[in-house]
Amino acid sequence: MRSIEIVEIGSLEDFIQEIIPQLGFQRLSVYRGHASSDWKLFPPLFREEVAKTEFKSWSELESAFLIGLKQRARGELGYEPSTELEWLAQGAHHGLPTRFSNWTETALVALFFATDPSRPDEDGAVWRIIPGDRSLIISQDYEQIPEQARLYRPQRPNAAMLSQKTCFLSHPLPKEDASAESFEDLFELGSERLSLSKLIIPASEKAFLRRRLVNLGVDNRAMFPGMAGLCCDIREDLYSHTDSYEWVFPE
Repeated sequence: MRSIEIVEIGSLEDFIQEIIPQLGFQRLSVYRGHASSDWKLFPPLFREEVAKTEFKSWSELESAFLIGLKQRARGELGYEPSTELEWLAQGAHHGLPTRFSNWTETALVALFFATDPSRPDEDGAVWRIIPGDRSLIISQDYEQIPEQARLYRPQRPNAAMLSQKTCFLSHPLPKEDASAESFEDLFELGSERLSLSKLIIPASEKAFLRRRLVNLGVDNRAMFPGMAGLCCDIREDLYSHTDSYEWVFPE
Protein backbone atom coordinates (compact mmCIF):
# COMPACT_ATOMS: atom_id res chain seq x y z
CA MET A 1 0.00 0.00 0.00
CA ARG A 2 1.35 3.41 -0.96
CA SER A 3 1.36 6.22 1.58
CA ILE A 4 0.34 9.84 1.14
CA GLU A 5 3.08 12.33 2.04
CA ILE A 6 1.92 14.76 4.75
CA VAL A 7 3.75 18.09 5.14
CA GLU A 8 2.89 20.87 7.60
CA ILE A 9 3.39 24.36 6.21
CA GLY A 10 4.47 27.07 8.65
CA SER A 11 5.15 29.94 6.27
CA LEU A 12 4.95 31.02 2.66
CA GLU A 13 8.61 30.18 2.32
CA ASP A 14 7.88 26.61 3.48
CA PHE A 15 5.14 26.37 0.90
CA ILE A 16 7.32 27.64 -1.94
CA GLN A 17 9.83 24.91 -1.11
CA GLU A 18 7.08 22.37 -1.90
CA ILE A 19 6.42 23.71 -5.41
CA ILE A 20 7.75 21.08 -7.81
CA PRO A 21 9.21 22.21 -11.17
CA GLN A 22 7.90 20.63 -14.36
CA LEU A 23 9.30 17.11 -14.73
CA GLY A 24 9.12 17.00 -18.52
CA PHE A 25 6.73 17.23 -21.45
CA GLN A 26 3.18 17.44 -20.06
CA ARG A 27 4.39 16.21 -16.67
CA LEU A 28 3.48 19.23 -14.59
CA SER A 29 2.46 19.04 -10.94
CA VAL A 30 -1.11 20.07 -10.17
CA TYR A 31 -2.63 21.36 -6.95
CA ARG A 32 -6.01 21.65 -5.24
CA GLY A 33 -6.84 23.83 -2.23
CA HIS A 34 -9.28 22.79 0.51
CA ALA A 35 -10.39 25.24 3.19
CA SER A 36 -10.70 22.24 5.54
CA SER A 37 -8.02 19.56 5.79
CA ASP A 38 -10.76 17.06 6.70
CA TRP A 39 -12.31 17.23 3.22
CA LYS A 40 -11.77 14.20 1.01
CA LEU A 41 -10.76 14.24 -2.63
CA PHE A 42 -14.15 13.60 -4.19
CA PRO A 43 -15.50 15.05 -7.43
CA PRO A 44 -18.87 16.84 -7.08
CA LEU A 45 -20.73 13.87 -8.59
CA PHE A 46 -19.73 11.64 -5.68
CA ARG A 47 -21.41 14.02 -3.23
CA GLU A 48 -24.77 13.28 -4.83
CA GLU A 49 -27.09 10.46 -3.70
CA VAL A 50 -27.96 8.07 -6.50
CA ALA A 51 -30.47 6.22 -4.32
CA LYS A 52 -32.62 9.35 -4.03
CA THR A 53 -32.94 9.70 -7.82
CA GLU A 54 -34.66 7.59 -10.48
CA PHE A 55 -31.27 6.45 -11.80
CA LYS A 56 -29.52 3.18 -10.99
CA SER A 57 -25.86 4.07 -11.33
CA TRP A 58 -23.36 6.92 -11.11
CA SER A 59 -22.94 6.74 -14.88
CA GLU A 60 -26.66 7.21 -15.52
CA LEU A 61 -26.81 10.13 -13.08
CA GLU A 62 -23.84 11.89 -14.68
CA SER A 63 -25.32 11.34 -18.14
CA ALA A 64 -28.57 12.96 -17.02
CA PHE A 65 -26.68 16.00 -15.73
CA LEU A 66 -24.83 16.31 -19.04
CA ILE A 67 -28.00 15.96 -21.11
CA GLY A 68 -29.51 18.85 -19.16
CA LEU A 69 -26.35 20.91 -19.72
CA LYS A 70 -26.28 20.24 -23.46
CA GLN A 71 -29.94 21.16 -23.83
CA ARG A 72 -29.76 24.43 -21.90
CA ALA A 73 -26.22 25.81 -21.84
CA ARG A 74 -25.31 26.47 -25.48
CA GLY A 75 -26.39 30.11 -25.35
CA GLU A 76 -24.65 30.66 -22.01
CA LEU A 77 -21.30 29.23 -23.11
CA GLY A 78 -21.12 31.15 -26.38
CA TYR A 79 -19.91 28.07 -28.26
CA GLU A 80 -20.77 24.38 -28.48
CA PRO A 81 -18.22 21.93 -27.06
CA SER A 82 -17.44 19.24 -29.60
CA THR A 83 -16.38 16.45 -27.23
CA GLU A 84 -17.67 14.82 -24.07
CA LEU A 85 -14.44 15.79 -22.29
CA GLU A 86 -15.05 19.47 -22.98
CA TRP A 87 -18.70 19.24 -21.89
CA LEU A 88 -17.50 17.65 -18.63
CA ALA A 89 -14.89 20.38 -18.16
CA GLN A 90 -17.38 23.20 -18.70
CA GLY A 91 -19.93 21.56 -16.43
CA ALA A 92 -17.42 20.90 -13.67
CA HIS A 93 -16.07 24.45 -13.79
CA HIS A 94 -19.56 25.92 -13.42
CA GLY A 95 -20.67 23.65 -10.58
CA LEU A 96 -22.40 20.78 -12.37
CA PRO A 97 -21.88 17.45 -10.54
CA THR A 98 -19.52 15.42 -12.75
CA ARG A 99 -16.64 12.98 -12.31
CA PHE A 100 -14.21 15.91 -12.85
CA SER A 101 -12.69 17.71 -9.86
CA ASN A 102 -11.04 21.12 -10.31
CA TRP A 103 -7.26 21.46 -9.95
CA THR A 104 -4.71 24.10 -10.90
CA GLU A 105 -1.22 24.15 -12.35
CA THR A 106 -0.34 27.09 -10.05
CA ALA A 107 0.42 26.22 -6.44
CA LEU A 108 -0.35 29.74 -5.14
CA VAL A 109 -3.85 29.52 -6.61
CA ALA A 110 -4.46 26.36 -4.59
CA LEU A 111 -3.08 28.07 -1.48
CA PHE A 112 -5.53 30.93 -2.05
CA PHE A 113 -8.47 28.52 -1.87
CA ALA A 114 -6.96 26.68 1.10
CA THR A 115 -6.85 29.95 3.07
CA ASP A 116 -10.52 30.78 2.44
CA PRO A 117 -11.52 33.08 5.34
CA SER A 118 -14.92 31.39 5.67
CA ARG A 119 -13.26 28.63 7.74
CA PRO A 120 -10.75 30.51 9.92
CA ASP A 121 -10.65 27.96 12.75
CA GLU A 122 -9.93 24.88 10.65
CA ASP A 123 -6.63 23.74 9.17
CA GLY A 124 -6.62 23.98 5.39
CA ALA A 125 -4.84 21.73 2.93
CA VAL A 126 -3.23 21.91 -0.48
CA TRP A 127 -3.19 18.61 -2.32
CA ARG A 128 -0.41 17.99 -4.82
CA ILE A 129 -0.25 15.41 -7.60
CA ILE A 130 3.05 14.80 -9.36
CA PRO A 131 2.48 12.73 -12.50
CA GLY A 132 5.40 10.43 -13.17
CA ASP A 133 4.25 9.34 -16.61
CA ARG A 134 2.68 11.08 -19.61
CA SER A 135 0.08 8.31 -19.81
CA LEU A 136 -1.64 9.97 -16.84
CA ILE A 137 -2.45 12.99 -19.03
CA ILE A 138 -5.32 13.10 -21.53
CA SER A 139 -3.27 14.60 -24.36
CA GLN A 140 -5.89 14.75 -27.13
CA ASP A 141 -9.39 16.17 -26.81
CA TYR A 142 -10.88 13.46 -28.99
CA GLU A 143 -9.88 10.72 -26.54
CA GLN A 144 -12.66 8.85 -24.75
CA ILE A 145 -13.57 9.58 -21.16
CA PRO A 146 -11.06 7.44 -19.23
CA GLU A 147 -12.02 4.70 -16.82
CA GLN A 148 -8.89 5.40 -14.75
CA ALA A 149 -7.83 8.57 -12.97
CA ARG A 150 -6.40 10.97 -15.56
CA LEU A 151 -5.62 14.70 -15.83
CA TYR A 152 -7.29 16.86 -18.47
CA ARG A 153 -6.60 20.42 -19.57
CA PRO A 154 -9.61 22.21 -21.12
CA GLN A 155 -9.36 23.13 -24.79
CA ARG A 156 -11.61 26.21 -24.59
CA PRO A 157 -10.90 27.79 -21.18
CA ASN A 158 -12.86 30.87 -20.16
CA ALA A 159 -11.35 33.90 -18.38
CA ALA A 160 -11.59 32.37 -14.89
CA MET A 161 -10.07 29.08 -16.06
CA LEU A 162 -7.17 30.97 -17.63
CA SER A 163 -6.62 33.04 -14.49
CA GLN A 164 -6.68 29.97 -12.27
CA LYS A 165 -4.74 27.79 -14.76
CA THR A 166 -7.49 25.23 -14.32
CA CYS A 167 -7.12 21.56 -15.10
CA PHE A 168 -9.30 18.63 -14.12
CA LEU A 169 -8.84 15.24 -12.53
CA SER A 170 -11.18 12.61 -13.96
CA HIS A 171 -12.21 10.15 -11.24
CA PRO A 172 -13.20 6.58 -12.15
CA LEU A 173 -16.90 5.93 -11.64
CA PRO A 174 -17.91 3.21 -9.16
CA LYS A 175 -19.61 0.16 -10.62
CA GLU A 176 -23.41 0.37 -10.66
CA ASP A 177 -24.62 1.70 -7.28
CA ALA A 178 -21.42 0.93 -5.32
CA SER A 179 -20.18 3.49 -2.82
CA ALA A 180 -17.84 6.14 -4.18
CA GLU A 181 -14.15 5.95 -3.30
CA SER A 182 -12.04 9.01 -2.63
CA PHE A 183 -8.94 9.64 -4.72
CA GLU A 184 -6.84 9.04 -1.61
CA ASP A 185 -8.20 5.49 -1.34
CA LEU A 186 -7.59 4.85 -5.03
CA PHE A 187 -4.05 6.16 -4.72
CA GLU A 188 -3.14 4.03 -1.71
CA LEU A 189 -4.31 0.85 -3.44
CA GLY A 190 -3.28 1.75 -6.99
CA SER A 191 -0.19 1.21 -9.08
CA GLU A 192 -0.07 4.36 -11.22
CA ARG A 193 3.23 6.26 -11.40
CA LEU A 194 2.23 9.37 -9.49
CA SER A 195 2.91 11.02 -6.15
CA LEU A 196 0.18 12.40 -3.88
CA SER A 197 0.97 14.85 -1.09
CA LYS A 198 -1.15 16.76 1.43
CA LEU A 199 0.28 20.09 2.55
CA ILE A 200 -1.38 21.12 5.81
CA ILE A 201 -2.04 24.84 6.29
CA PRO A 202 -2.49 25.49 10.05
CA ALA A 203 -5.52 27.57 10.96
CA SER A 204 -3.26 29.96 12.88
CA GLU A 205 -1.37 30.82 9.67
CA LYS A 206 -4.30 31.16 7.28
CA ALA A 207 -5.01 34.88 7.67
CA PHE A 208 -1.36 35.89 7.41
CA LEU A 209 -0.76 33.72 4.36
CA ARG A 210 -3.89 35.13 2.77
CA ARG A 211 -2.62 38.69 3.18
CA ARG A 212 0.74 37.78 1.69
CA LEU A 213 -0.98 36.20 -1.31
CA VAL A 214 -2.99 39.37 -1.86
CA ASN A 215 0.26 41.38 -1.81
CA LEU A 216 1.54 39.04 -4.54
CA GLY A 217 -1.52 39.68 -6.70
CA VAL A 218 -3.28 36.42 -5.89
CA ASP A 219 -6.70 37.71 -4.87
CA ASN A 220 -10.38 37.24 -5.72
CA ARG A 221 -10.29 39.60 -8.68
CA ALA A 222 -7.36 37.69 -10.16
CA MET A 223 -9.16 34.38 -9.63
CA PHE A 224 -12.59 35.57 -10.75
CA PRO A 225 -12.23 38.42 -13.28
CA GLY A 226 -15.05 40.95 -13.14
CA MET A 227 -17.27 42.58 -10.56
CA ALA A 228 -17.88 39.46 -8.46
CA GLY A 229 -14.18 39.01 -7.69
CA LEU A 230 -13.69 42.74 -7.13
CA CYS A 231 -16.54 42.93 -4.61
CA CYS A 232 -15.14 39.92 -2.71
CA ASP A 233 -11.79 41.68 -2.48
CA ILE A 234 -13.38 44.89 -1.20
CA ARG A 235 -15.12 42.94 1.55
CA GLU A 236 -11.95 41.07 2.54
CA ASP A 237 -9.96 44.33 2.60
CA LEU A 238 -12.10 45.67 5.44
CA TYR A 239 -11.20 42.69 7.63
CA SER A 240 -7.49 42.68 6.78
CA HIS A 241 -5.53 44.83 9.19
CA THR A 242 -2.87 44.68 11.85
CA ASP A 243 -2.91 46.27 15.31
CA SER A 244 0.76 47.13 15.37
CA TYR A 245 3.09 48.93 12.97
CA GLU A 246 6.00 49.21 15.39
CA TRP A 247 8.25 47.17 13.13
CA VAL A 248 7.61 49.72 10.36
CA PHE A 249 7.49 52.91 12.44
CA PRO A 250 9.88 52.52 15.39
CA GLU A 251 9.54 54.90 18.31
